[in-house]
Amino acid sequence: MELRDYLRIIRKRGRLILVVALLFPAVALVWSKATTPTYRGEAKLLVVAKTDPSGGISSAYEGALLSQQLVKSFAQILESRATAEAALQLDPHPLTASQLQGKVHAEPVIDTLLIHLSVEDTNPSRAKRLTNTVARAFIRAVPKLQAGSSLRVSLVEPALTPSTPVRPRTKLNIALGLVIGLMTGLTLTFLFELLDRSVKTPEVLEAASGAPVVGTIPPFKAVKHPIPVADQPRTAAAEAFRKLRTNFSFLGVDRRTICCVVTSPASGDGKSTVIANLGIALAQAGQRVALVDADLRKPTLHKIFRLPQRVGTTTVLLEKARVLDAIQDLGPDMPAVLTSGQLPPNPSELLGSRRMEELLAELRSTFEVVLVDCAPLLPVTDPMVVSHFTDGVLLVARSGVTTRDQAAAARAACAKAGAAVFGSALNAALITDNDQPAYYAYYGKPETLDLAVAKPSGQSSNGADPKSSETGRAARHRRIRSGMRS
Repeated sequence: MELRDYLRIIRKRGRLILVVALLFPAVALVWSKATTPTYRGEAKLLVVAKTDPSGGISSAYEGALLSQQLVKSFAQILESRATAEAALQLDPHPLTASQLQGKVHAEPVIDTLLIHLSVEDTNPSRAKRLTNTVARAFIRAVPKLQAGSSLRVSLVEPALTPSTPVRPRTKLNIALGLVIGLMTGLTLTFLFELLDRSVKTPEVLEAASGAPVVGTIPPFKAVKHPIPVADQPRTAAAEAFRKLRTNFSFLGVDRRTICCVVTSPASGDGKSTVIANLGIALAQAGQRVALVDADLRKPTLHKIFRLPQRVGTTTVLLEKARVLDAIQDLGPDMPAVLTSGQLPPNPSELLGSRRMEELLAELRSTFEVVLVDCAPLLPVTDPMVVSHFTDGVLLVARSGVTTRDQAAAARAACAKAGAAVFGSALNAALITDNDQPAYYAYYGKPETLDLAVAKPSGQSSNGADPKSSETGRAARHRRIRSGMRS
């Protein structure tokens, strides 16, 4: 992975990093506020061995050496239970000797004759008082410890009332919480990314599916505007479908007609939306296009184009209607659509019948491009059955939803059925934040155009009287018939 890949991952999961990074300092703040403040009284004691002035330098050196040797031992004695009991006898407190002993800490100051004494307590005044009491009790006990010796211990720096608590250290806790939160957030981000098997980039899709990516579609509001190529031609989504049209056209460069199954590894990948917009884009380029809804389980094309569904693919397959009577022409620069018809109990058998082969052959004799919308590839065998009558398969994957395993399984299924995979399209592919302003601003504000299929039946597209122009299904059928005869 390159640096830009790491930055992309961080931008993608920035919200997770922010939440975790703020959660830890918040917990640290709450914990600090809930903790009772602890204060520390501090004092310093000096240990000096008396020497004979007539002894000269050697006597003074011996005294200093003896004092340094005893400092460590005296520090241990200061923390002993006996010193705590002596301090409580000197100045009684509502504490036991064990409790006071746990509060006392003494350590020698390196390269000096000093002992640093500290006592911690939740009350600052009591911390000061206990510190001085322990020091005085120890000074009184020294003659008994060193009977007849020439040692002297003095309190050179009495304890003062502490103004700030030593625990909790709120600012430090918050800073540490922020650092730990950032590290945890980054760790979780890259861990989730490592465990995430979904396809997010064209490179990953191409490697998993084994087919070139012929189109990358950005996210758009498919529920509100399912066909932006017709409704909003100046949007980034519409331009992406036009790029898909250009790449798709290269697939049939050496064919008079091309018939292609459009499917996806699983449901919800947006295959019907892709086939609808691709069909419109091809029709706008001057090609005769037919869309066949062969998803006889959950058909969608009739909803996208707002067409009646009752007569369609199943009607033709059951030989209850001719293709010319069932197909619906949407007007200039629009594809003809054969809706699914009534849903049968045996979709795979119908789609694999001889009549399905004849239906597609009949459409190929009239249209330059026939796009067949089939059910998802992995749950059912419908796409593989229909692929025997077509030139190949266009696989649609959804960014962040389709997994690498699903794409690889789709490739294996096509290979096992002997179906050629023309290419793959990555739907809802996220555009990086740095690319969005330039990418979307180029197309300006989206425009909304009225579809001919959505116009009221009482008004034609040019405002003429509907009685003076050919409209309605009969006119569409006559245009299809005349095209087939020619």
